Amino acid sequence: MTSGEHEPAITQFNLGERSRIAGRDYYEGRIPDSIKVYLATTASDRLDEEAIDNERLFYYRFGVDVQRAVREQVIALKRQHGLTDTECRWLHRSGQFPITREGAKLEPDRLVPAAGWFYAVIQALFFGSSLLMINFSGMPSWKQLLGSVAVTGLWFGSMWATNRLFLAPWRRVKSLRL
Repeated sequence: MTSGEHEPAITQFNLGERSRIAGRDYYEGRIPDSIKVYLATTASDRLDEEAIDNERLFYYRFGVDVQRAVREQVIALKRQHGLTDTECRWLHRSGQFPITREGAKLEPDRLVPAAGWFYAVIQALFFGSSLLMINFSGMPSWKQLLGSVAVTGLWFGSMWATNRLFLAPWRRVKSLRL
């Protein structure tokens, strides 16, 4: 090796529960580059245990920052009902899974799907009348087609959001038979 070349820097950690004895038992660990890689490569049970102790990991997974006792309740409900992290987040956003400083519980609320259907009807009236106005206007056909495609895309996007926030969480909570 010439004097201009340098060896790569090696950092070794002694994590307490695992000690390294040179030449006999050597433990090598990998620290992932991002939290997404860590979540994708770690077992769900281990993530649940770590989320109880690590509030930043819990916040990244569930989108709410609460104390340890409430984190334990959320993980217990998640395991009891077989929910995924995504389902927990959407149930929380819809109001079906309130997570407060006092505690967490699954509460089916009949107003949520009623609001979802109300929004769906309002959207149908608004976007349907917009499509009728576009198609019966005196504009050239290519402009009518472009307007119809744009309005239909907005309609499907808003219906997807309405379903995701109001109707799908209600169906999921209803299927749990609380």
